[in-house]
Amino acid sequence: MQKEEQYQNLLRQAHSIVNNESDLIANMSNIAALLHETFHFWWTGFYRVVESELVLGPFQGSLACTRIAHGRGVCGTAWAERRSIVVEDVEQFPGHIACSSASRSEIVVPIFSEGQVVGVLDIDSQYLSTFDEVDRLWLERLVAVLMGGEKELWLAAGCFWGAEHYLKLLDGVIFTETGYANGNSPNPIYQEVYTDTTGYAESVHLCYNRHRIPLTDIVEMYFKSIDPTSLNQQGADRGTRYRTGIYYTDPADREVILQIYKAEAQKHPLPLQVEVQPLTNFYRAEEYHQDYLAKNPSGYCHLPEALFELARNHRRK
Repeated sequence: MQKEEQYQNLLRQAHSIVNNESDLIANMSNIAALLHETFHFWWTGFYRVVESELVLGPFQGSLACTRIAHGRGVCGTAWAERRSIVVEDVEQFPGHIACSSASRSEIVVPIFSEGQVVGVLDIDSQYLSTFDEVDRLWLERLVAVLMGGEKELWLAAGCFWGAEHYLKLLDGVIFTETGYANGNSPNPIYQEVYTDTTGYAESVHLCYNRHRIPLTDIVEMYFKSIDPTSLNQQGADRGTRYRTGIYYTDPADREVILQIYKAEAQKHPLPLQVEVQPLTNFYRAEEYHQDYLAKNPSGYCHLPEALFELARNHRRK
């Protein structure tokens, strides 16, 4: 089984655990056990923020450091910098704290609640270069599930190449994929969507951690990336597939979205042309459309570089 499949299965189990238990320590304990049994890491566990220190929480593995100061070691640095850290060789990390001489590589993921770091997930391996971006992505999703913070949204913003690149840069967005939303036929391919006869809109599916970025911020940043008064056109791209829209699955999100929508409408003399609808269907686009601008840095994009810089800096501390 591939690593991503293992994480997918683990995430489903984590959802079940969290949905049936409200105690955080109990959930940390079971999730640490799940990770440890699935991947056979050297050490898997949690540290909780208690005043000015990280204090050891539930874990699987050998004896560990009990307290870690803010900004010290990999764990303290991830807390201070509010970001995940992947370390290929712990001996090369400045100020590394050697809780165990057997640890060779490490990944630390901060845990957020209401915008604040409240702990970290720390995983160590006996081998060099064990962890990569796949681990980071899935572990960020996992800690969002742990805190009840994982949410989804689908946004149509014209050509999805630039839209995905822009939205992916927002701090708190932990997963994106391009695809086709709210159309009329099953399993569409790009060549069909391109004809504007399928009813689909080029869209970006986001998974985000609401404890790091609230829905209001995502919708506000979305409006900065589009001309909301333009019907079926963004930049030079024209057609119903390039219409703008905000699609949701949680009914509670609708009122939040509409509040931002109404505030945006006050800024324009013309009516907004942005759909706000429940998601009816979504199909992932072909692989060459995923992370297109990361694969093709000089590829076509209707968005200016200044917008990407705006997204990079949004709410980062």
